[in-house]
Amino acid sequence: MLIFTLHAMILTAQTVYSDYHDGRIYLKYKDNIAPSFSVSSDNKVDINTVPLVSALSSEFRLKELSRPFYLNNDSKLIRTLMLEFDDYDKVDQIIEQLKQSPDIEYVERVPMDRIYYVPNDSLYTLYNGPQNWNWHLERIQADLAWDISKGSSDIKVAIVDNAVWVDHPDLAGKIVAQRDTYYNTDNPNPPASGDPLEWSHGTHCAGLAAGASDNGIGIASVGFNVSIIAVKSAANTNSNSIYGYTGIQWAASNGADVINMSWGGTGYSQTNQNVINSIANMGIVLVAAAGNDNVTTPHYPSAYANVISVASTDFDDLKSDFSNYATSVDVSSPGGKATGGPNGLLSTTFNDATLGNYDLMSGTSMASPIVAGLSGLILSINPLLTPAQVEAILESTADDIYPLNPDYTGMLGAGRVNAYQAALNTPYEPVADFATPLTIIMPGGVGIDFSDLSMGVPSDWEWTFEGGTPSTSNEQNPTGIVYASDGTYDVSLTVTNEFGTSTEVLENYITVTSSPAPYVMIASSDSMPCISSPVVLSDMSLYGPTSWEWNITPTSYQLLNGSTLNSQNPEIQFMVPGSYAVSLSAWNANGNSALSLPDFINVSGALPSYTSDMEDGTPGFITLWDTIKSQSAVDKRSAYESMYSIHFHGDPVPTGWKGSPTTGTPAQAWIENRQFQSEAYICGVDPTGAQNLALELDLRQTYSLGPRYSWFRVLVNGTQVPDDQGVMDFNPLTTGEDPWRRLTFDLSAYSGSIFDITLQACNRFSYHVQGEGDNVFVDNISIINTTSVSEGVSQKPDLVVFPNPSAGDLTLQVNNLKGNVEIKVISLLGNIVYKSDISYVAGSLTRKLDLSSLPSGIYMLSVISDTQQLNQRIVIR
Repeated sequence: MLIFTLHAMILTAQTVYSDYHDGRIYLKYKDNIAPSFSVSSDNKVDINTVPLVSALSSEFRLKELSRPFYLNNDSKLIRTLMLEFDDYDKVDQIIEQLKQSPDIEYVERVPMDRIYYVPNDSLYTLYNGPQNWNWHLERIQADLAWDISKGSSDIKVAIVDNAVWVDHPDLAGKIVAQRDTYYNTDNPNPPASGDPLEWSHGTHCAGLAAGASDNGIGIASVGFNVSIIAVKSAANTNSNSIYGYTGIQWAASNGADVINMSWGGTGYSQTNQNVINSIANMGIVLVAAAGNDNVTTPHYPSAYANVISVASTDFDDLKSDFSNYATSVDVSSPGGKATGGPNGLLSTTFNDATLGNYDLMSGTSMASPIVAGLSGLILSINPLLTPAQVEAILESTADDIYPLNPDYTGMLGAGRVNAYQAALNTPYEPVADFATPLTIIMPGGVGIDFSDLSMGVPSDWEWTFEGGTPSTSNEQNPTGIVYASDGTYDVSLTVTNEFGTSTEVLENYITVTSSPAPYVMIASSDSMPCISSPVVLSDMSLYGPTSWEWNITPTSYQLLNGSTLNSQNPEIQFMVPGSYAVSLSAWNANGNSALSLPDFINVSGALPSYTSDMEDGTPGFITLWDTIKSQSAVDKRSAYESMYSIHFHGDPVPTGWKGSPTTGTPAQAWIENRQFQSEAYICGVDPTGAQNLALELDLRQTYSLGPRYSWFRVLVNGTQVPDDQGVMDFNPLTTGEDPWRRLTFDLSAYSGSIFDITLQACNRFSYHVQGEGDNVFVDNISIINTTSVSEGVSQKPDLVVFPNPSAGDLTLQVNNLKGNVEIKVISLLGNIVYKSDISYVAGSLTRKLDLSSLPSGIYMLSVISDTQQLNQRIVIR
């Protein structure tokens, strides 16, 4: 029986296994094996020197072998190789063959690390020592949780505390209700007198739970978009004494969904327990700090029933040395310090500190609002959850930290909260949805797999397959459903959880026919090529198509090696950067079918004049690359006369750096310090029409302890090139505030062919670790034609256009034409700006064109006949 699986049918980017790189596998030798292969300076390994790999060459299309990891000469890493190959769909066969070697411990696919959501708050990625200032959010995987939900402003987290500064820039837009329950006013702000830091406690908690996120300033919060109710419950004469129960009562009466209580004591009160019970019965989640005395003594309100008690942990998941611990603790949360980094959590404050109105605090007081904000995030996904259900989600998804804390077993709750797992496992009323990779099949013996795509964490599934065998299933993802007779059949799925039931019925979803038309599928050898790189479009259609018709838009491409748009697998060379749509119609004796894929091919490259200023906050077609000890990003850290630039910097822990701050050498920077390097890569620079070419960019560098800790250079096709002053290796001149300078690199020597450019940095420290840090900033990158090109003839094998460049009056000559001819001129945006049709032509064609009305720029001229398409880039001045 033929089983069609989802990953085998969807043949687009990452065509075989969606979570793994196509055409890459790792293979590791056993620890007792001493492999004899040699590794070049760029980590490549000659395939022919590794017999177990080279033996595959006759059966599979192998590309490259390398040893990608060498950190600390770890004995396991230096025995690990990565094999790259072109036969993506044969990855399982390659793995199985390599596993047969007795020297190999394992072979595995290379995971696809995707890039996930990161807010743009200015302090979010600020380093201090080896950890970020947002280490508490990283530890609980908040960024992954935000990919599921960024919270709802309809959910309100009340911060009942000594005061909350409601005008803080990271809080002002989030506060939906406010009260001073001590003085019965609507002003919860700190008093004008007293120590601003002591009066910052409530403001700090508010920022941790629900401070404004992705607003370009300050910090991010786990609650992201949830709203804040600000309640002041302290007398103006004493910032440390909280009258909290009146405060929580007011919050409960004014719309709170979650209440945070970062305060308490050892005194028990049945009345206070009754207040708690009453609020809990209203369906409100209550969260409290476990206390900071490093004892097991009951601490209230955290030890009351119906309250989620929160202990504090450090970055390493060890119990914070100050945190209480007890069997009454329900969960733990970051509230302490990051070893070697921030001694506390960074959040909003009333006092003005080094970073403005942001400062560090630590304690279970900080751990508690993180759990409160996470509870708000959970309720944003499903506001119908009860407090007990919210607590159960927090506990069931927490990470087990007892192996790290054996002395506190059973006294740190269910573990340290995990925001991502909590969001992922929050149930809500389900929405049924499903798919199958194939909807047209032949009768008899063909099995189809169905995939449940329902939302809401269903617990039960009921499938009905009209005309199928079996006809029903209770599995989440039933496989091998067989259809025996011709016809069209419905499929239905009903999903259920404790919040409801949902049914999806797709009528006539499965077509069973003994004479199917082609079932069209498309694959590409490279979905993100550089301009002029050969790309093979592959017809992967089922049911034996015998003829094909491809359509590619825009038409800025050239067919290669005799391919036509009627070839089964045409080879194509794209000549202009951008996104290309691809469609295929295929015929067999039973009929035809078609498939269209928008933005299927995304082509990188650069055409003079090319400029990138990153003002959309992205690198565009520039590819950024870094390592575990380097960083590269487009950010607001520093930009020249603009908002964004490319920012390279080093590592918070720069162990392994070779060279001194003043006498380090280029060889050390570019050869020995590879792990500290980062790059911006521009592939496929096509200088057609430009004989005198230059790269220009704005550069700014800084250094911490010395100028030889910050390096920058430019490479073309891997070869280092000097600027117009003869400088090849750039170091900063002054610490901290090196001025911007405009650099020019003459690239005329490369104007005769397509080439690649690499902007490479090598930096020791990350920024703000040691002074300003070691930084390289690059902005306003341009590739320009520095002088006009003399009028002449630009030739392709069958197409001549002259003069080129021109003012718009030009002549084209084409040889070996046959059939009707269409002439098009297409802008770089893919718009047809000129079109002319010519009736039957046999032999050569000469045609004058007047394009003087077009704006100056680069265009693609296409001559299309019945049998071929010829393209030529033209420049209008």
